[in-house]
Amino acid sequence: MMNNQVELLQRKFKREKEARLQAEQLLEKKSIELYDSNQQLKNLNNNLEDIVEERTKKLSEAEQEYSTLVESITDIICKVNLQGEITFVNQIASTIINQDKDDLLGKNILEFVCDRYRKRTFIYFARQFLEQNCISYLELPIKTAKQGVIWVRVNVQFNEDRCRECNLRQCFLAGHLEFVHSKQNCQFKELIVMAHNITERKRYESEIKQNLKRQEILSQILVNYNSLNDFKNNTNEAIKIIGEHSDVSRVYVFEDHSDNSFTKNTFEWCNKGIEPQIKNLQNFSYKLTPSWKKILKNKGIILSDCIDDLPTDINVILKAQGVKSILVLPLQYSDQIIGFMGFDHCTKKHNWSKSEIELLRTISNIISTAYLRSNIQNDLVNSERENRGIVDSIPDEILRVSKNGQIIDIKSHTNNGLFIKEYQSIQEVFDQELSDSFILAIQECLTKGAFHFNFNYRGVEKVEYSEARFVKLNQTEVLAIVRNVSDIKEKEKELEFAKISAEQASKAKSEFLANVSHEIRTPMNAILGFSEWLHTNVENPQHRNYLHTIITSGRNLLTLINDILDLSKIESGKMNIELEPMQCRVVINQMKQVFKQKLEEKNLAFNLTIDSSVPAYIYMDEVRFYQILFNLIGNAIKFTKKGYIHVLLSTIKTSDSRTIHLVLNVEDTGIGIKKDQQEDVFKAFTQQSGQSNRYYEGTGLGLTIVGGLLKKLNGKIKLKSEVGKGSRFTVQFNDVRVADIEIDKQVEEDIDNFTLDPCKILICDDLKFNILVLKRIIEFENVTFMEAENGELALQLLELEKPDLIFMDIRMPGMNGYDATEVIKNDERFQHIPVIAFTASVLKQELPRIHALFDGCLQKPVFRKDVFAVLKKYLKITYLDQNEVFKEQKFHLSDECITILPEMIESLEKNFIPQWQQIKNDLIIYEIENFSKVLSDFAFKKSCAKLDAYCKDLDLALQSFDIELIEKKLGLFGDLVEDLKTYLNKDD
Repeated sequence: MMNNQVELLQRKFKREKEARLQAEQLLEKKSIELYDSNQQLKNLNNNLEDIVEERTKKLSEAEQEYSTLVESITDIICKVNLQGEITFVNQIASTIINQDKDDLLGKNILEFVCDRYRKRTFIYFARQFLEQNCISYLELPIKTAKQGVIWVRVNVQFNEDRCRECNLRQCFLAGHLEFVHSKQNCQFKELIVMAHNITERKRYESEIKQNLKRQEILSQILVNYNSLNDFKNNTNEAIKIIGEHSDVSRVYVFEDHSDNSFTKNTFEWCNKGIEPQIKNLQNFSYKLTPSWKKILKNKGIILSDCIDDLPTDINVILKAQGVKSILVLPLQYSDQIIGFMGFDHCTKKHNWSKSEIELLRTISNIISTAYLRSNIQNDLVNSERENRGIVDSIPDEILRVSKNGQIIDIKSHTNNGLFIKEYQSIQEVFDQELSDSFILAIQECLTKGAFHFNFNYRGVEKVEYSEARFVKLNQTEVLAIVRNVSDIKEKEKELEFAKISAEQASKAKSEFLANVSHEIRTPMNAILGFSEWLHTNVENPQHRNYLHTIITSGRNLLTLINDILDLSKIESGKMNIELEPMQCRVVINQMKQVFKQKLEEKNLAFNLTIDSSVPAYIYMDEVRFYQILFNLIGNAIKFTKKGYIHVLLSTIKTSDSRTIHLVLNVEDTGIGIKKDQQEDVFKAFTQQSGQSNRYYEGTGLGLTIVGGLLKKLNGKIKLKSEVGKGSRFTVQFNDVRVADIEIDKQVEEDIDNFTLDPCKILICDDLKFNILVLKRIIEFENVTFMEAENGELALQLLELEKPDLIFMDIRMPGMNGYDATEVIKNDERFQHIPVIAFTASVLKQELPRIHALFDGCLQKPVFRKDVFAVLKKYLKITYLDQNEVFKEQKFHLSDECITILPEMIESLEKNFIPQWQQIKNDLIIYEIENFSKVLSDFAFKKSCAKLDAYCKDLDLALQSFDIELIEKKLGLFGDLVEDLKTYLNKDD
């Protein structure tokens, strides 16, 4: 039992041992498995950490990419919580809104929505929220600090599904300005708002819309103006349309008067509450606002956002009308302003945009064109009315006739015409011969396009004359205008008879004038010829002075005598003008000596002023210029009892540097001329009424001749006079050509600086004293004179002896100068001898014969310089070398003068040469007299005989008032100083 127990115990022990062993094995196995599991878990954990770290890194990179994307996008992106507060915003939003990102966080997003758009925005959001899972696009303006208001396109999305159990629906529908949410556990947390800037697109859309509207307005205005039947209503409608579109206070149109000095308000439209001004702005003078037209002309627009910026003269006018801003554009045609169109803002200041200005400028151009078309249409209507009136008033018969003579239509405005309505063909009006001629004329017109046909027929009492003018209408019809010209034919006969009578009278008058001219010039030839000879040969300076005055007065007398002859030439159109270089100063200065005696008798002051702008030489007819000057100054002296005569010569520049307008003023303090008689003084043989012809002697031709000469010289004359105060005559010679001194100024040689070589001169004249005059003028030792009283004796002398030169009078008893010269020129023995015509009068029709036959022509009375010019041209001469003689005589200086010569030359160069250079060209007499006096005193103090002699020569020229001599003597002063310097250097 024990054993059994032991055995049992052993067995039990063995089983326990086996069990323990199994348990240990199992534990070991489990430990191994647990270790393996721990290792696996540890490895798994390590892998999990790597995955987490990797995913975290990727998430961070994704967030960085998202942030970069959000920040770099050009749209506004922000997140908004349930209270509408901004919880996130990107950088572009900060830039656009012009606020820092930190400042934007926490602000309610609705603050940036323009007030009037907030409610409609929520209503739109609610509708979209209820119908869709997200809120789609919405366009609205938002406020920014930098750009003001910009337009954006907004898209709103939820970051979680929306909660359907809260009262968000009621919130949207109520249009609350903030988000309200009732459920605390709602997963709807925030909104994502994206906004794209569409401002530029909106601007383009707005411009397109405005352009379409403008096109619509322009089209409407143009359509209205297509018909000009009612220009007034069309214009009123046009300014109303543009006024309502531009929302200005006032639109108006002004039309200028024809003289452009006044304007008037012709059209006006006013907005509600704006007072019209059209009644107050009629015949408004531009003188009240001179800046207005100046600005419109120079700038083409008057534009002001604030009228305070405009000139005062404009500002005052506009303020009175309540204008604050203004835009004015000219109405013009072909660069000529015919009016203007204006636009006013009276309720506020307005900044005019470029598009507004362009639209309004287009409207003003349309209205300008409409004005032009309206004026043209009115002119056409008036022209048509006038033409119809002219056609209705002419005493012609107008026919529409076929090529075979059928009368289609007749219009006659005379009671005694050829054609009446009952006539159906030309054959019914005329006999067979005349009707055939009439039809032939019609056919000629159809061929040539026009034809003129004269015809006559037997009337009731006499032969009637008519003319028919044909014009082609088409291939088979002509228009015939028939006029009775019987009265014209009678007048033509009378005129032809009168013409023949006038031609005969004119011929008789010309012959009479030629004879009178010959009879007057013949004794004048002797008077002036012997006076010139005496002037040359008399040594007493005072006598020479008297003779110079006689010669000058004789020339004036000859000019006065010629007035009657000249008036006839002017009236008949036979006055010839010869333009040659002339010295104005010389001719003007001659007047003082010419009228010296009369001026002294009346104790009148005589002032001559020649402006420095007057050139030394001009192209002018010196004789005619002298006549004009003589008549005007003579008239002034004649009608002036006390005071002065002032002659002023000046110039006006022209666009051509080679020409000037020469202006001559002659002013006096005489009796004056009544205003209603000022035109009469230019009529022939007319003096002012109330004048005593015995006291104011004269023919009354002076101013008539002046007027006629001025027409020939392209001049005009004006008179300004006041009774009791004097008169001023202003003569203007237009487009006077300036003579180039280098080319046209003739160096006048002294006529005494030559002598004739041995020669023979034949003088043929029927009057002995004419021969004697020529012999006295040509007084040279080597000349042999031959004399003949007529052509026959001249030819007989030629057979005996050949002269070197012939002076031939034209009108002589027996054989005249023409016939004698023809014989001479046709004879080979004598044809080489120069023959100079020597005559007292020449008719214009004789000039071609004289020029063809004679070698030259001298008209009596002849002057010394003209004769000497002929002698130098046709005869052999020897010039006298007087310069050396002059120098030898010139410089026999005293010892006292030689001692102080350096000091004297220095004083001359310093004190006298500058003054001489100023006066030598102007030839102002009193300045030359002062210069001569001071120089004479200087010469006396320095004991310089040669300088003193020069002063005496200059004084003598001044006393004789010989302008040419004065100019010559004055010009020698520079040479005298140079010669003194040469003499000084020679001694050194």
